[in-house]
Amino acid sequence: MIPEGFKEVVRLDMLGNKHKLIDKLNAAAMILVIACGAIGLVLNYVLRMLRMPGGMYFVYSLGGAALCIAYIYLHELAHALAIIMIKRKKPEIKFGKFVASCGAPSVTFSKPQYVFAASFPLVFYCAALIPLCVLLPAEFFPLPFLPLCYNVFGSMGDVYMMRVMTRSKKGCVIVDNGTEVIAYAPIEPQP
Repeated sequence: MIPEGFKEVVRLDMLGNKHKLIDKLNAAAMILVIACGAIGLVLNYVLRMLRMPGGMYFVYSLGGAALCIAYIYLHELAHALAIIMIKRKKPEIKFGKFVASCGAPSVTFSKPQYVFAASFPLVFYCAALIPLCVLLPAEFFPLPFLPLCYNVFGSMGDVYMMRVMTRSKKGCVIVDNGTEVIAYAPIEPQP
């Protein structure tokens, strides 16, 4: 849907055959989640639990990994909540193979509104999970920590899309179709 009086200036298709950017970002995120998760879990154990029995720590680590799967859905629901808060419109949430998306093809966002909706899961879940990592007893650390890692590195696609869209022309509006985001600039009158 092209807003009246606007023309397309930037199109970012995360699933386009040309780049398959979503696959690259997912692979990078998974590698970083595994690496940071492993380092964080080992450091937590060595620094906080060395003289404690560690049997349940492994179980809680598996629980944290399972929460990462649930986080995929919670992340998109957070985008949906942000869209509802700023636009009072129901967004479309889609879940597919290795991809989940939330968009609102019939809604136009200003740049600040788009940044709010795109960054909301990253900010919200960091604000919720970081205190839990600190306040919970050491053996429960994996439960918030692994989803926190997934939150940070899994949001790379959102951060990339925000970066591209905020660099578009002044006065642009943005339409988010989920995995495809388009910036439209006002059509300047011809002399």
